[in-house]
Amino acid sequence: MGMGMGMMGISSSDLLLINDIQTAVILEVQAFNYYQRLMALTANEQQRQIITSIQRDEMRHYHWFTMMLRMMGAQQPLIPPGELPVNFVEGTREAIRLELEAAVFYQTIANRATAHFIRMHTTRAIYDEQRHATLLQNILISL
Repeated sequence: MGMGMGMMGISSSDLLLINDIQTAVILEVQAFNYYQRLMALTANEQQRQIITSIQRDEMRHYHWFTMMLRMMGAQQPLIPPGELPVNFVEGTREAIRLELEAAVFYQTIANRATAHFIRMHTTRAIYDEQRHATLLQNILISL
């Protein structure tokens, strides 16, 4: 353990995990920005409050995943711009799909992780993403 810096001595499974967590960081930032645009597409205050609560969760997930990268001595990824919605209904439908995809992807992170901190917070993020999909489905039903 004398090499405290860099990626020396990191196993290929750790590199896969780091890569997946970097992807998760990107997904969380893109989700936050997606919801910012989605909020601008509705004047309904109740819908805006639901989306704001989802955004708060996405920000919390971002902090968790960046903390995991720091713990592993890994770099923060560059965040490419993501797709943004142009229509509220279609954007909400797409958000449901993205939330469910994120939950499945995070399950692979939780399964690969050995550190308790990573497993615990990733499992919590899975639960949140599934709950977000339900909240968004409820918005669509109410339209």
